[in-house]
Amino acid sequence: MAVVMEQAPMFVNNSSALLGGGGDHDGGAAAAAAGAPDVEVQASWTEETDYSEKYCDDIYEYRRVTVPRDMLRVLPVGRTMAEQEWRRHGITMSRGWEHYDHHSPEANVLLFRRVLGTCPKTGGIPPEMMEKVAQRELYIAELVRAREGMIAEQAASQEQQQGDMF
Repeated sequence: MAVVMEQAPMFVNNSSALLGGGGDHDGGAAAAAAGAPDVEVQASWTEETDYSEKYCDDIYEYRRVTVPRDMLRVLPVGRTMAEQEWRRHGITMSRGWEHYDHHSPEANVLLFRRVLGTCPKTGGIPPEMMEKVAQRELYIAELVRAREGMIAEQAASQEQQQGDMF
């Protein structure tokens, strides 16, 4: 089991990308409409991008990528990016990394993960890890359903309380 250097982030966004889902949806239309930066600006953003040290749990290794705040105008809002998309924006890492979430308090901090043992040249996931990934995905889906159920219960309870007041 790998040593956890930092608490692994809770994630619910784009969790199916490793199992055949995708991240390239229409949420980037606004970013595309903002206009592509010129080569000089793109180069400065690439130079200013900061990559955290890697940290891990028993399935994934993680890292945070902090991009310049000005770069946010060309990044998609409300969704994660597919690999070709984040590479097109000048983020450079070995193969197999997945942009799986955003750091809510800081919009310019992008969260990435990769299955432990992934080949950095090909992005290939070790066969023995696929079952662990599938189990984690199911667990995350259960957490999301439970959270949505609690939110619905709270809303119904609040409506009931408001109805009782009148």
